[in-house]
Amino acid sequence: MNYKNYMFSLSLSLSMGFVGLTYPGKTNQYITDKLGITSVRVNNIIAPSSVEELQNIVSSATLPISIAGASYSQGGQTGYPDGIVIDMQKLNKVIAFDEKQKTITIQAGATWYDVQKYIDPYNLSVKAMQSYNSFSIGGSLSINAHGRDIAYGSVINGIQSIEILLADGTIVVADRHNNANLFRAAIGGYGLLGIITQATIELTENIELERKVYQCNVDNFKSLFESVIAPDKSVVFYNTDVFPKRYQECLITTWNKTTQSVTDETRLQEQNSRFYIVNKALEMFLRRVPLAQFSRLPVEHITKIKAPTRVVWRNNEMSYSVNQLALDFHFPSTMTLQEYFIPVEHAQKFAEKMSKILKKNWVNVLNVSIRYVPADTTSIMSYAKQDSFAFVLYLNIFNNRWNINNSCKWTQKIIDVALQYNGTYYLPYIMCATKKQFQTAYPQFDDLLKIKQMYDPHNKFRNMLLQKYT
Repeated sequence: MNYKNYMFSLSLSLSMGFVGLTYPGKTNQYITDKLGITSVRVNNIIAPSSVEELQNIVSSATLPISIAGASYSQGGQTGYPDGIVIDMQKLNKVIAFDEKQKTITIQAGATWYDVQKYIDPYNLSVKAMQSYNSFSIGGSLSINAHGRDIAYGSVINGIQSIEILLADGTIVVADRHNNANLFRAAIGGYGLLGIITQATIELTENIELERKVYQCNVDNFKSLFESVIAPDKSVVFYNTDVFPKRYQECLITTWNKTTQSVTDETRLQEQNSRFYIVNKALEMFLRRVPLAQFSRLPVEHITKIKAPTRVVWRNNEMSYSVNQLALDFHFPSTMTLQEYFIPVEHAQKFAEKMSKILKKNWVNVLNVSIRYVPADTTSIMSYAKQDSFAFVLYLNIFNNRWNINNSCKWTQKIIDVALQYNGTYYLPYIMCATKKQFQTAYPQFDDLLKIKQMYDPHNKFRNMLLQKYT
């Protein structure tokens, strides 16, 4: 963004008010996401301390119910106007653990860090989860999150079963054989079927991983993946970082199984935000100084390509915290994510067209991360119906309604390109897509609503996603 655009946006931010603030109202109760992008006025926010208390709340409720965990969704998916929000964070207990079978059953309000902290002493690791461990189990299941593991892909692939609280207050067990339609709909169903109260998660060994780094460009990252990364059975995690502004140079990073000893004995990364002052300062520098992003490639070259061999525990590489990125102030600008899932064969063309849109609209992109997501044929709301590359955009936007609405204009253009190549976009972020775009990307939403009608005939469970796209 050039200087004139920056000052113009800043003045609008100051004159129009910031998104995510609490305004006086008849109830004065708001559910706001962690980045302050979306704030929804609700009737009440309730944090039950037991499953029995949760059952009583749901069975007796006469207002719409939505569910919140760590509240990292950014488009109002955890709230509904004048409804009740169930805050699940107190329901965070470990219910069962089986070291031999490599499973853990834990309540949905717990975070992935809670899981890792419990299983690491047994040298076990989670099979499938997103890159950051600060999110709640229930939240990750509700959006069917994915990570960088090229074997497991979406979280649903590492879930053995769930218990879900239905609209009438009953709790049922759902897996791939029992109540299978509920299992397939609830994981990735954004809390519209009921409240996931606990999950049985599959685990694997906590092994040593060695980092390998390859230089690439946008014209050959796909061919490098197909010729070098995919055939290598030692690869566990894969990620390609594309450097903004030019959108040409990139780095591929893999973490591979190894017999070498760890070079960093840290089992889990620190969670406390006070340990990440340098990280936050560097991010603020990249956000505020436009030319700073041109320095990233030489810096990465020194810190990764020329760096000594790095070997860490699997749990170490899976324990990044959002505190490493979390901002202390969300105005005049804040951070947001966008994500697009593109079938592998079309990824190159999508990358080219996406970068043109970003450059034309002066979008302040800090990073574009490309991950591989194997096809998910289990979740009804699957975003990757075939083997795909996920393009994750980490953006800095001015946090007021005018600028957010303006960003939706170029976002809709990127969504159109994704749809052109039989791709989709991810739903937990700002809801920019038109109703037509949503229906094209997720025609299976009608199937979800039919299942919802079976289990929630009076439409007790609602959120802004349901309100906008039905």
